[in-house]
This record gives sequence, C-alpha cells and structure tokens, in this order.
Amino acid sequence: MKGNIYTRQKCPICSNPLIHNEKKSGLFCEKHPEIQASKDFYLKFGKDINKRFKTYDSAYHYLIGLRYEVEQKKFDLRDHLYSNPLSFSNLSKKYLEFKQKQNLISFYHIKRYMNHASEFFQNQNVKDIKKKEIRNFLDSLNVSDKTKKNYSTQLHDFWFNFLYEEEEILTLAQLPKFPKIDVELGFRKLVDMETREKIVDMIKKLTYQKSPKIWLAIDILCTYNNLRPGDIRRLKEGDIDLDYGVLTFWRPTKTKKNKDPKVIRIRMLDFHIEEFRRLKSEYPAVDSVLFFRRPDNEPFGKDYLYKNWKKACNEIGIDDLDLYGGTRHSSITAIAKAAGRETARKYSGHHSNKAFDRYCQIGDDDTFDTSKLMAKIRGKSVEFKKIEEK
Repeated sequence: MKGNIYTRQKCPICSNPLIHNEKKSGLFCEKHPEIQASKDFYLKFGKDINKRFKTYDSAYHYLIGLRYEVEQKKFDLRDHLYSNPLSFSNLSKKYLEFKQKQNLISFYHIKRYMNHASEFFQNQNVKDIKKKEIRNFLDSLNVSDKTKKNYSTQLHDFWFNFLYEEEEILTLAQLPKFPKIDVELGFRKLVDMETREKIVDMIKKLTYQKSPKIWLAIDILCTYNNLRPGDIRRLKEGDIDLDYGVLTFWRPTKTKKNKDPKVIRIRMLDFHIEEFRRLKSEYPAVDSVLFFRRPDNEPFGKDYLYKNWKKACNEIGIDDLDLYGGTRHSSITAIAKAAGRETARKYSGHHSNKAFDRYCQIGDDDTFDTSKLMAKIRGKSVEFKKIEEK
C-alpha cells in the first residue's frame, strides 16, 4: 500500500536499518527481531509528504488516515504540506489582500474582524472549521449580538464568496453551516419636519456668515434623501453641472468591477442651483478640488457636519438626534407619509426591505417626485407635479 513509516534509529547490534512491520505494529531489525524502534519516526507518502512523529502510534494513525482519504477520493495534498496552505491564518491574509484591492470604505472593519478570527482559528485547516467552531469563536467575543452578527457575516463572505466562488479552494460540500444570530435592530430617533426646519435654520444662523457650505451640505441632505453624509464630502467642483443642474456623486464600489464605480446623479431644485452658482463664484477652484471645504480650504472632516448639527440641536434644546436620523431617516419617513412607502423606498436607494424598514417608520404605496415633494413639505416654494407611472 502507498506510504510507509521509517526511523533514523539503527540496530545497536548490526547497525542495519529498522524496517516497518505493520503486522507487528512497529519497526524492527530483520536480523535481530527483538530490537524495536522507540523514537525518531518519520512518514513518507508520495514524493511530497514527509512528516516527523515522536511515537509510532501517531505516525501509523496518520498513515492510515492518508490511505483512507485516497480510497475515498478525498485526498488533497494541500491538507498535509508543511506550509499549511489551507490554514485559516494563511487564507485570511490572502482574503484581506483581495478585499483591500476593492478600495472598500469598510476595509478597516473587515481587517479587524478577520484578524480576531485568525487569532482564534490560527493554523486550523479551513475544511475542518465547522458550525460548532464558528459558534465557539463568536461566543468568545465580548461584544453585542449585532457585532457578532457582523463577524459572522464577514466569515460567511470569506468562506462562500472567497474560498468557494473566487479562489475555488473549497467545494460546496466543504463549506460550513453558520450559527443563527437573531438581532433586533433598533430604530433611530426621528424628528418632524417643522422641528427639523428649526434645526436647519439654526445651523444657517450659526454658520452661514463664516462658512455657508455647512448649511448647504445639510440642506442638501434634508432634500435629496438617497444621499449620505459621506457622499457630500466626496463631491468635487467638477461634479457640479450648473447648466443642467446636476450633481454627480461617486461611491466606491463593493463589486469586482472597480473601474465602474457606482454613480448617483441628483437633479437639483432651482434654489440649490443658485446657491451653488453663488458659492462657486465666491470660492473658485479647479475641478479636482473637493467642493465642501472649510474657510481655511481644508476639506470637511468626517465629523464636521455632525458636530455642527449637534451644536444647532443643543441650541434649541433637542437631545439624542444624530445627523443621519435627522436628515435621511426623517426625510424618508416624511416622504412615506406624504407619498407612500414604495415611493419612499425608491428614492431612498435601498434594495433591502430590512434596511429600508429601519429608515422608514410608516406604511402605504404610490409614486411621486420626492425631491420636489420634500421641498414642499419643508415649506419651499417649488413647482410640484406627480410623476406619471410607466
């Protein structure tokens, strides 16, 4: 049969090698059968597998396992190489390299999740990690159920989308099942439109003379509800088309087609076109420069709008209302009240019912031009027409 066990020990009497005898369960000298090997065992299986063992029993069990894999047509050389190419630690590094090339905003979190998992699983073969082992890892984390769900989702992507789909390292039958984690996501605090206009007016009062772009950025978030604060900060001077009244927002893609990123184009209402026209004239810059800049010409930081929003909220006595909840979430709910749930879903940019349900806390159906509708709800004077369904 394929494979055999050897030892570096020699017969102390005749110096001949000790030969493996499976029937006698050991390695013996052919001339002096009373002499048996006691250490320095190693196993050879084909030309690529050469492993050392401290005891004969451990070497023999490993040999029987290899033969069984061959018989069952499950033998995979990578499972037995010294370099351990199928270890979680090695493959998680390749996975992070793969994800980093996608230029994802969430890469920092992906790296953190995978590094924690790598510390837990270390050199375990990815084929040997099953539902129980994944559950043990998640239980070892001192985090909320929501965060455990995030870890589980990332590991699912690692096994199914990378090891199976992308690299074709595993077969479908070798993929692990995943433990179920039930998470009830909370709702963000919302605000009615009358109160929100007071906040927006307060932002304008506090910032407009020194930095008018703060108010404009937040006013845009309040009007075009498929935009996020991160979209605003990425807007460049060249992304503003005043002739057609269009803003173009480029979002980093999560797909493999990095050369074809997601694009969102917003057709502006007249009062925003005029505000952009005035500010571009007052603060000129080349097309490649970010439009939303502070008075010192530094781009808006990640928390810049949030801090100004919270300051305005504090001025009028509103607590626990974040920028996202007060702008996008509140807008979507207001649109749903006025025009129906399906219309709100369409203009929110959500394809997932669960994600949309956290934003929108109202029901019904129909289709309207929501930018104009939102402006009307906010008390802006604009022409308002219902969109004809096709």
